[in-house]
Amino acid sequence: MEAPTVEDELAPEEATSVMDWSELPLDALASVFGKLGAIEILMSAGLVCRSWLVAAMVPELWRSVVMAHKVVENMDYDALTAMAKVAVDRSGGQLEVFVGKLFVTDELLKYIGDRSPAMKAVGLISCEDVSNEGFTEVVAKCPLLEDLMLLQCDNQLGSEALGVATMHGLRSLALIGTNITNDELAFVLDSCPHLEVLDLRGCFKIVVDDALRARCAAIKSLMLPR
Repeated sequence: MEAPTVEDELAPEEATSVMDWSELPLDALASVFGKLGAIEILMSAGLVCRSWLVAAMVPELWRSVVMAHKVVENMDYDALTAMAKVAVDRSGGQLEVFVGKLFVTDELLKYIGDRSPAMKAVGLISCEDVSNEGFTEVVAKCPLLEDLMLLQCDNQLGSEALGVATMHGLRSLALIGTNITNDELAFVLDSCPHLEVLDLRGCFKIVVDDALRARCAAIKSLMLPR
């Protein structure tokens, strides 16, 4: 009788130690996917196998869609727009947070607004193709909006001061690197009585004086341009 080889000794143990990740329970997969970003799920993880695709369709996974990482800068805007729409559709109306960089347009904002009644936070970074009119329209469709961030998005500033007249529930507002003026800011403050956080860093048209500080005295977290 031949003595067992090294391969014979190792094979059974190795066979039992190899895990089939496609057989993970749906809730476990969804929990793992929850630690990934929207682009990672749509372009890689959600395409591995059928069970992973099913997990990537869970609406709760798409309550927050952030597409503002550095990788976005080198991607096709049409592809990003298509992915954003898929993410919105998968949320099943549960989308609460959307952040987009560079590629967001009026048309995409309208698509999001029409399908996201639960939206609470919106962030736009260097989105030159979003107009004041388009922004105001989507804001009107999101009555639960509490958090707004505009970073270097000057097209959304105008006589309507960001359309905040309809955002009475706003609690956090960041207008970083925009051209907002003191008069427009006064309109914002009058329209948002519940504002707790205001970030005006890089807003060099703002004149920081005693009058402005007095107007902002009730704001808990205030960041002014230097």
